Amino acid sequence: MGEISGGRLVAKALKAEEVKYVFSLPGGHIAPIYEGLIEEGIEIISMRHEQAAGNAADGWGRVTRTPGVCLVTAGPGIVNLVPALAQAYYANSPLIGITGRAAFVFSDKHAFQEVDSVALACSVTKWAKTCSIVYRIPEYVQDAFRTATSGRMGPVLLDFPLDTMCLRCDESKISIHPPEKYRATGKIYGDPILIKKAAEMLLNAEKPLILAGSGVYWSSASEELIEFAEFTQIPVAYYELGQGCIPDEHPLCIGNAIVSLRFAKPDVMLAVGVCFDELLGFGVDETMYPKDLKVIHVDIEPSIIGKNRPMDLGIIGDPKAVLSQLLEATKQVLKKEEVKESAWAKKLAEIKEAFFSGFEKAGDSTAKPIRPERLMKDIREFVTSDTIVILDGGDTSVWAYTYLRAHSPGQIIGSQGPLGHLGAGIPMGIAAKLAKPEKRVFVITGDGSFLFNGAEIDTAVRYNIPFITIIANDSYWGMVYHGNVIAWKSKEKSSVGTKLNEKVRYDKFAESLGGYGEIVTEPEEIKPAIQRALKENVPAVIDVRIDPEATTILDQYFALTVTSQFWKKYWTF
Repeated sequence: MGEISGGRLVAKALKAEEVKYVFSLPGGHIAPIYEGLIEEGIEIISMRHEQAAGNAADGWGRVTRTPGVCLVTAGPGIVNLVPALAQAYYANSPLIGITGRAAFVFSDKHAFQEVDSVALACSVTKWAKTCSIVYRIPEYVQDAFRTATSGRMGPVLLDFPLDTMCLRCDESKISIHPPEKYRATGKIYGDPILIKKAAEMLLNAEKPLILAGSGVYWSSASEELIEFAEFTQIPVAYYELGQGCIPDEHPLCIGNAIVSLRFAKPDVMLAVGVCFDELLGFGVDETMYPKDLKVIHVDIEPSIIGKNRPMDLGIIGDPKAVLSQLLEATKQVLKKEEVKESAWAKKLAEIKEAFFSGFEKAGDSTAKPIRPERLMKDIREFVTSDTIVILDGGDTSVWAYTYLRAHSPGQIIGSQGPLGHLGAGIPMGIAAKLAKPEKRVFVITGDGSFLFNGAEIDTAVRYNIPFITIIANDSYWGMVYHGNVIAWKSKEKSSVGTKLNEKVRYDKFAESLGGYGEIVTEPEEIKPAIQRALKENVPAVIDVRIDPEATTILDQYFALTVTSQFWKKYWTF
């Protein structure tokens, strides 16, 4: 052993974490880290924008449930990364953001690209720090991973001044520990007394319901969720990444909570890993929740429990651990042979089937322009158990959620998450294919959201990462346009600022970057176009022209929000 540079130390610490890819954009302030990554055999995926690098790292985190790493340069690099950090923060995705910084010796001297990265990122990260001492680099990297993966996971930012990266120290005096030596991996179990109370509440309920949120996905609790639901015969609604934690086609699954809570009307609800945000009516919207509903709220983060929705019983704990406890608690009361098919669950299944039957008929439309219902139903035929689908866009995502069915956890990932950030679809598609090369990957996006990071098709071509992007192209910022039409009763006014260029050829754009492209205007050509793109086995873009007047359930929600009695309760002057 001899001397080692700070940049090489960063790479060695990442190697100890078994990091395989780093999503990045090159820059002078991070050149020493690049050299270290190359020497350590960690592949750099060079993106076309720092936001996309962050989106890709977020995508890696969501697909693998392990930290994704991005590396950006100082100044504009960190500024461009912030939206991706914010998106990961609200989605609880374990992103490790590493950025360069102007030399520490030049602090507060208006050095080139000098920005206070920590101050910029601290409101949208769990942890943000600068390491300016070379021999402490492994400690800071390990602290970043520990923080990102503990409790409710989330993004962190680690900032390195250029001179710290260039300095050298005696490698024999540096210790880089494996993750198991500094990261606890055990689960946090709920209070046994509260577990018993929760089991009693659920077993005594006439209309119990489980609401599975993203926390169920992040804690890998799908098996426990299904086993508990099947033993107790309690139906399950899901929200966000909770989709797929119980298969959509499972007889106890009643679908997305935004819709299903409006017809379920339970008397006791077990909410696991859920934040009651606006789309869930803050947990108190009377169109979604009966007045006398009792709520058992489970989360690993104490500050989430009872937020927005007052709970009747709160349990702090990891969803996987708590669900296993609840299963054991119910088994102490019920024998397996005593468990009967639930008439309540059967009723909800019938309502769900009736609700979606209309959509199934609409999906057979032969109308022109192509109806989004037809597009999504045709796509569904290609979404097998070995497929990952990344959604991006407003109305496009809603239509996709309506028609696509998840067979397993993490199979359908809405890239926006609670932040509603557009443009992450293609970077996440890149990450998904790298993480799961054996799987087929689709990115389903709107035309508006596509061009945020459409240039990343070039990245996919350069690194030979084949996936298919399908654009639901209505030539509008559709969700905004439709909401305005409903609220204003004027297409002319609603088109201001929302109308996009009908002449754009996104298929030709993909071809210009070295990918495969097709435009589809006939309904019967949707499936053949997808089959041709699959056969090409290169990054592909299918530009499907859809009816610009097709509206979704959420268009109605956003248009009527201002006039709803629920929203008015929170309006103060």
